[in-house]
Amino acid sequence: MLHYVRKYVDPENVFWAFSEECESHSLGRKLTTRIMSLVRAGKTDPLHEYESTLNIQHLLDDGGKDWFHHMERVVSSAVLTAAFGMHCPTGHEQELKTVFNLLDETAYLATPTASITNIFPFLDLIPGPMPWRTRAESFRKQNDALYEKLVDDAVTGKASGMDTWAAFFAKEDKSEGDQRHLTVISLHTFVLACIRYPDWIGTAQREIDSVVGTDRFPTFKDRPFLPYVDAIVRVRFGVPHRSSVDDVIENQGEQYFIPKNSIIFAVTWAIEHDQSKFEDHDRFMPERFLDSEGKLKPNYETSAFGFGRRGTPFAERSLYINIATMLWTFNIRASNDVDPKTSLPFKYDDGDAAFNGPFSNSPLKFPAVFEPRSPERVEVARREWAECEKDLNILMPAQKEN
Repeated sequence: MLHYVRKYVDPENVFWAFSEECESHSLGRKLTTRIMSLVRAGKTDPLHEYESTLNIQHLLDDGGKDWFHHMERVVSSAVLTAAFGMHCPTGHEQELKTVFNLLDETAYLATPTASITNIFPFLDLIPGPMPWRTRAESFRKQNDALYEKLVDDAVTGKASGMDTWAAFFAKEDKSEGDQRHLTVISLHTFVLACIRYPDWIGTAQREIDSVVGTDRFPTFKDRPFLPYVDAIVRVRFGVPHRSSVDDVIENQGEQYFIPKNSIIFAVTWAIEHDQSKFEDHDRFMPERFLDSEGKLKPNYETSAFGFGRRGTPFAERSLYINIATMLWTFNIRASNDVDPKTSLPFKYDDGDAAFNGPFSNSPLKFPAVFEPRSPERVEVARREWAECEKDLNILMPAQKEN
């Protein structure tokens, strides 16, 4: 771990991604495993369906003009509602802006360049309120204040009637990490794929139409019958991990010793460019995840949401329902808007220059048109919103104590 993070940003081992192995980690993993088992069982599906239906309304309202923001809202609101009961219907809520600012600050403080003491630890011998100390202290105060408020709201306050992760944790530990970030990136990349490689869209829409029809939205009950849409979800960035014990791995006949507490970066570019698994790897091809019968290939996942057994079912389920409902409702295509930087028609790019980010590359902002597939589908989408359950206490009812 970086000297600055360990000593100033997270001295109490609050952030799992940064901190040392400890008892709270073990407890947290057990609790998280139980929560994610409920997610896999469909516990949060009503919330995902509600948020995706609201997302469609926003896209219909402005024709996708502010679609980048809408993707951030739908994912952030789903995560924060499930975790703390903090619903964000517009995405402009002050509390949500505070969360975003703290997440951005977390990402910055975890970089080697955040403090000169990462390079020259001996400078930490200088006494007094040095800039690196005051910035970390300010961050901790803001983060602790926000987290305490969210937990209080979830456990005893306005969200206490909901079955939130915070209530489940009962203040024992922090909730699951930032699944929001990677899900937002995936939705942004999905829209870019619609514009750069549109050939696959018709196949996906025909599958959805044949299963769902034209008089309702897709649901999670349809998912077993939509393998092509599931393949789209698989097409998609890694954060560093820490080795908890000494380990030896073998690769191509060579053995490599990894000491305990080593910081390990998974080279996701190499993983996702494995020619034996991902032929024509730079092209958006959902078909690569399907067998000759059009069924999903087993054990053929990407590394988009991490590695190992845990995975992130919440994020993946959010992706599925949002992609399915957007494909059911819209044709997504390139915009004729002029690029303000060049005063020329916007040039769409999926190369390295079109992505940026501290840990995981996200597409730079670009315009897109969300064109309804028919007036009838607009009517159905509006009806779905008018008739859907909007009471979060009903969508996520609190568990009764035995």
